[in-house]
Amino acid sequence: MAQSDTAADGNDEKVNLRLPKDFLADLDEQWQEQGYNSRSEFMREALRDAVYGTRLSKRALEDLLESERQFEEDETVSAEEARERFGTNE
Repeated sequence: MAQSDTAADGNDEKVNLRLPKDFLADLDEQWQEQGYNSRSEFMREALRDAVYGTRLSKRALEDLLESERQFEEDETVSAEEARERFGTNE
């Protein structure tokens, strides 16, 4: 149900928004670092996520939370240690 990020097709409506300058500077830094083509593209994606929710499955979210817990509890290993454990060079 997401709209495309292409140019306005006649169904789009322009929205004006006031943001603090410091926040806008942070926003601009983020869209550029994350590889978006424009501020508008980044904001449309952020708003879609806010309205329609994340696109990750419940299982994927659970796995991410478990990974975060493992990291916080120092239950992770380096990539080198994992390769040694599983006997792989990849």
